[in-house]
Amino acid sequence: MWCNNCCLLFPLRGGAMWLASLSLVINAIGGVLLFLWGGYWFGSTSALIFAGFSVLQAVMAALAVLSLCNESYMLTRIYVYIEWIVAFIGTVRIGFMAYRLQANKDWIVSLCRGGVNEKGYSPMGTAAAFYCNTNIDTFIMFFIVGLVVDYVIQLYLYFVVWRYYVRMRLYPFSKASVVSYEQGLYDA
Repeated sequence: MWCNNCCLLFPLRGGAMWLASLSLVINAIGGVLLFLWGGYWFGSTSALIFAGFSVLQAVMAALAVLSLCNESYMLTRIYVYIEWIVAFIGTVRIGFMAYRLQANKDWIVSLCRGGVNEKGYSPMGTAAAFYCNTNIDTFIMFFIVGLVVDYVIQLYLYFVVWRYYVRMRLYPFSKASVVSYEQGLYDA
């Protein structure tokens, strides 16, 4: 027996749009922060890869918002078939970012104590100095917890959009209609 409302914390479509909007904002801000200050934590190449992946997650969340706002079967289907790949890569990204932060711990501390990075300037006196006032282990822990929370939001968003996709696919337009959604798309 299948439960249509199991694990739903929000109304299906409205809650998914709210959650996708939240994910869009979180990942867009994360991408900008990684583009600006990721070089202090990971090195420039890794920071660009991590920031680009945050932008990819933001684009996927925007696709979810767009597909839910328009009640688009095609866009919802595209999201459902691509997001699981993005979620898998997100798992790898969390592990790699945690490893790189732990490996670069001494380098980050030396930058905070007045060293210069590969671009030739110190983070002190810039907006990136906010993390220099905290203990590096605490900073790394909060960074990783933030990544895990973002990942849980992404997975739950995928689940909710998938449930909406299944509802669109399996149930007819209305109770009086005998035409399924796919038949309505191709018979029109």
